[in-house]
Amino acid sequence: MVMPHQKLQKLLLSALAAFSSLATASHLDSIDRKVPTHDANGKTSHKVEHRLAPEIYSQSPFASQSRVVAYKAPNPGSTAAASNRIVYQGGAIMNGVSKIVVIWYGNWNQSNNADTPAGQQIIRDAIYGFSVHNSNYNYAGITTGYASNLGTFTQSDSTYVTQMSSPVIQEFTQATSSIYGGKTLTDASVFSLVKAFAGSGDSNAIYLVLSSSDIAESSGFLTRYCGWHTYGPTDSNTIKYAFIGNPNKSLSACGVQTISPNGNAAVDAMISVIAHELVETVTDPLIDAWYNSLGSENSDMCAWSFGSRTNRSSSGAYWNVSLPTASGQTRNYLLQRQLGVKDSKCYINASGPVQ
Repeated sequence: MVMPHQKLQKLLLSALAAFSSLATASHLDSIDRKVPTHDANGKTSHKVEHRLAPEIYSQSPFASQSRVVAYKAPNPGSTAAASNRIVYQGGAIMNGVSKIVVIWYGNWNQSNNADTPAGQQIIRDAIYGFSVHNSNYNYAGITTGYASNLGTFTQSDSTYVTQMSSPVIQEFTQATSSIYGGKTLTDASVFSLVKAFAGSGDSNAIYLVLSSSDIAESSGFLTRYCGWHTYGPTDSNTIKYAFIGNPNKSLSACGVQTISPNGNAAVDAMISVIAHELVETVTDPLIDAWYNSLGSENSDMCAWSFGSRTNRSSSGAYWNVSLPTASGQTRNYLLQRQLGVKDSKCYINASGPVQ
């Protein structure tokens, strides 16, 4: 005999499975290849979303989040070539990145071990580390080393992507404000926030709005996506920007472990999404350059796969990439793989390469 609570569990799991299909589809629905506009609810017509982690769909509603993702080994992913390759669609790519502009929104001085000044420093270190490419440190982002090993994302024979980040980081802080919707941002208010600090804007920069965990995003943060990227006009330039929120309220939606390499699981989860959005921004900044027939970009093809060479620290945290910091130290990260355009396979580094 099936007990009532078992019936409820089956119904909830069925609902989660259905929601999984919806969330995957929503990534594709958001791409219509038009200039971004915002509707009456502040939702943009034109952005590319980073889908939710698979862990949220496998989580039992009767189990704690920590039991689900604390010690599970990250998915290495397939070593086969993708059957639906991304191809060049004729649009512009970013040949270089002048700077990364970080806009901290909300309260990043909390006592929750997630939204903290130390967490901000972990993110700064990662953004710097993504900009470094040499034989010792070379994440499978879009760097000169990446291009030579994994293929070149080009706009023409003389214009190609050479980097995914920049060592130049400019920062702004915006406390929770009713001007931008208070604790609930919309896509439109994210763009307003970017324009407020961008001024005339730098078309060679990438603007990142990084919200604290007490901030919602009405178009679906933690229910549809972990982050997104798009573009928009200022008075003088077209700027590229992304939104990534702190997922501490629902870590299994955007992370695969609760014990992390840098002691801040929510921020470490953000860093993997930041890497994802940076790579997609430089290879498809106006959402008309590199993607496949389903609308999937470079990072989408390898989302939530972490490669065959993961390490585990004494704390139990998994990591697969070690990158330098501006202060001469190193940090370890668990980062999603990126696509090698010449063979349409997923890689975790550009020196080797290693899948």
